[in-house]
Order: sequence, then C-alpha cells, then structure tokens
Amino acid sequence: MAVDYSLYLVTDSGLVPPGTTLEEQVEKAIKGGVTLVQLREKDTETKDFIKKAKKIHDLTKKAGIPLLINDRLDVALAIDAEGVHIGQEDIDVATARKLLGPDKIIGISVTYVSEATKAVEDGADYLGVGAVYDTSTKIPKNPPIGISGLRKILSYLSSVKTYIPAVAIGSVNLATARNVMHLSAVPGRSLDGIAVVSAIIASADPESTSREMLNMVKEAPYWMSVINDRTPSAILNDIPALLAKVQEEGPLVHQLINRVAINFAANVTLAIGASPVMSENIPEFGDLASVPSSSLLVNMNSAVPESLDRYIAATTKYNLQLRPVVLDPVGAGFSSLRREAVKTLLNRAHFDIIKGNEGEIFTVAGETSSMRGVDSTGNSTIEKKVHIAEGLATKEKTIVVMTGPQDIISDGLTTFVLSNGHEYLSHITASGCVLGSILAACSVVSKEDRFLAAVAAVLMFTIAAERAAVAPGVRGPGTFIPVLLDELYILKQMCANNDSSWLEQARIERYLLTT
Repeated sequence: MAVDYSLYLVTDSGLVPPGTTLEEQVEKAIKGGVTLVQLREKDTETKDFIKKAKKIHDLTKKAGIPLLINDRLDVALAIDAEGVHIGQEDIDVATARKLLGPDKIIGISVTYVSEATKAVEDGADYLGVGAVYDTSTKIPKNPPIGISGLRKILSYLSSVKTYIPAVAIGSVNLATARNVMHLSAVPGRSLDGIAVVSAIIASADPESTSREMLNMVKEAPYWMSVINDRTPSAILNDIPALLAKVQEEGPLVHQLINRVAINFAANVTLAIGASPVMSENIPEFGDLASVPSSSLLVNMNSAVPESLDRYIAATTKYNLQLRPVVLDPVGAGFSSLRREAVKTLLNRAHFDIIKGNEGEIFTVAGETSSMRGVDSTGNSTIEKKVHIAEGLATKEKTIVVMTGPQDIISDGLTTFVLSNGHEYLSHITASGCVLGSILAACSVVSKEDRFLAAVAAVLMFTIAAERAAVAPGVRGPGTFIPVLLDELYILKQMCANNDSSWLEQARIERYLLTT
C-alpha cells in the first residue's frame, strides 16, 4: 500500500468531546482528508484495545488508508493492522520487523540526529520527529526541538541514499501547522507531513479541521514563492504605485514597539498613509489580525518572559491569518537573554521581513556579533554582510534588511545595496524602529512581493531623511525630526500624484557575490 503521510492522525480517547465517540471523530477526520491513522491507547486493556482497533480498522480499510498501532505489536498482529509506531524505549525496529514481517509499516519516534541515524540504519519505514513544541497529550522525555530541531534531522535525511519519510509531531495545530511544515524545509528535503492529536480529536468539527490542516500542508504559503532576477530599474518603476497603494488602502499596522518610539512611530505611520495601533493586549490580538489589511511589527524592545509571551501570541495570530509580520530584533546580540529570545521567536513564528543592524542580523543568523547595547559596533566587509543576509533570507524564507551606512536587502537570490540616508538618523532615537513601521505598512499592500515592499520602504525613509537634512531651518537632529515627518508625507503625496521624481536620488545597485 502506498502511504501518504501528509495528515497523520494520532488518537487519544481522553480528548474526545462529550456527546461523541472516538470512532465518530476518526470517521469525520477521514472525510476531511486524514491520510493515515495511528491508534494510541496507553491505558486500555488488551481485550478492549483489540475491540476498539477493529472498529477503527474498519473505517480506515473502507477509506483505503493505513492504520498503525502505537507500541502494541500484539494488537497490530491480532487485527492485521498495516503497521506499528514505536518509541525510543519500546521494542527495537529490528525485532519488530522479525515479528511483523517485511510488508508492515514500522515507524519510530526520534528527537535527535543520532536517533534518526540509528532508525534509518535499523530499517524504519518512517520517522516521527518531535516533540516540536510543548504538548499536553504526552509528557515529553526531551525538551521541544522547534523548527531548528526539525531542520537538523531533515538535513541529515537529505544525505541518506534511501528516502525515509518524516512527519512532525508535538502541538502541531491550526496555529502552528503551516510554519512547521514549510519553515522546516532545508535544501533538498522537507517534511512529508504532520502528525496531529488534539487539534483534530478534540475538535467540535474534526472534518473541517482536518480539511483546513491538509490545505496548510499541501498549499505552500505566499512567502514560499520568490520573484527573482529583478533589476534596480524594474524595482524603481514599481515603487511609486506601491506607496500610492499604502495611502489608498490605509493598512492597519499593529506595533509591539519600544516605548521610547511609540509616538514617533505612530506619527511616521500616519505620515505615509497607514493607521497605527500600539496594542499590547493579548486578548485583542486575534481581532486585530482578522483585519484583512493588517500587519504586525514586533520590535523586540524587551526579552523578559512576559514580553516574549506577548510576541509569540501576536505572531501566532497573524501567521494563522497569513498577515505580514516584521521582526526588529533590537539588541539581539547584546545579552544571552536576547539571543535566546530570538531563537525562540524563530522556532515559533514566520517573519516576512527581518530588519536590523549588522550586529542584530548577524546574531539572528547565528553568527558572532559585536554590539554595545542596542547599537552595532561591527565593521564587516560588504561581501561578508551580503553572505550573511542571503543565508538568513534563504533559511528563514524571509526578506532580510540589514541597515547601516549601506542598507542591504536580500531574499536569498537577489540582493540590493542601497546607499541613501543621512548621518542625522544615527543621532536620533528610534530611527530603526520607525523604519520597521514603514516596512510593515508596505508589506500589506505588496504581500506576494515582499522584496519590493522592503526596497520601497527603505528608499522612502532614507531619501526623506536626505531631503529633510538639507531643508531650510534644519540645523541638527532636533530640527531634523519634524521635517523628516513632513518629507515622508510629501513623498506619499508625490506618489499619489504619480510623481516619481524623488526616486532620481536613489542610489541602488544589485550585488552579486563572487564564488
């Protein structure tokens, strides 16, 4: 039997809602698209287990999908199930194979590359990888591995000559399924599916839940597509229309931002035609994310647990709705607390754009960085910075914006270096924070082309800064700030009037790394 691991249902009778049965939940889930079922009944006596297994097997045979039994080879043999799933502390794969024969499916749970290596050597038919996140359905022996842990095992599997399917398990639900499935992919290898427990078994409507989750597995999100081989001139031609669209649509920009930047960021957001919301109230995050023309800016002003919980809660809501999310990893390399916070965020969420200075982007990429507080003190070559930006963009399926004397923007395939801006930007607070606001606004109206959104936002901000710095009456940073707001507003109006003359100031080139 050919096995489709796309949506792998693992049962738990204790999660079945009142008024229904496990058999009814499984039947509805199969109608919704479940492709494989594992019967897991840890506390059931053998006689009752076999009885229940026969009922579930009748459903799976009718649907033409396999039924696997968790741990219990005796039950699998008694009902002639298609196979078993075993854990690291259960019977070994070789012995299970001798007892079940060559045609049965044998899967095994793995957490680390060493366990995956042994499973492959022992002849497992597939791997259940996890737990990805904390789960309430099973007490994990090991800490959750997150997206980064999945990538490690998939990287190993990409080097194995014999193809071994892999599914992710551990709090994979409607909020996490898309990120788990698509962010974990590495060059040459991706997951074959997701294993789901409570999200389906405990659902009031397991059929629709299964259908929605299968769509998340099968359909790649917009951020998986890359528009490559673009030239600076082509990008510049598209910028005025994009910025005019910001004013036309007035997108909602939800900002979790540094308190010293709130007023400035709100004013900048209004100046370019968008609408700022500075809410930190977790209960209303879902309502904000449900607004069709909305985006989220996570400005990592704090890495304490309560702030991190807030960031995760917000990104979860926006990721679920496929709304753009921008990450500004403020001071990421300054402390171990912030470095760990960044790792947690990348393990839990997808970010359409990651913006930071050299030290911050290097830290996010897992490289050694040099920082003093939230300021970068790095002085890497342009080649090194482009290399890091391209690698991070490819790994995280994102757009990287590395700010500095030269701004580097990369989607992993195309990299632009922008050389606009003014030194006054380095002498005022929150200049980087407000750039995040513009990036978030632009990403709403150019969701499928986030690279264009990033270039438009950076050029609008840096050219407005150049214009403001030479305006009459500007003598330094104090008089620069209000004129910067004026110039952003003026550029917005110029775009609305189809006037692109300001872009003649753009200093932009495509950068190609030498190999």
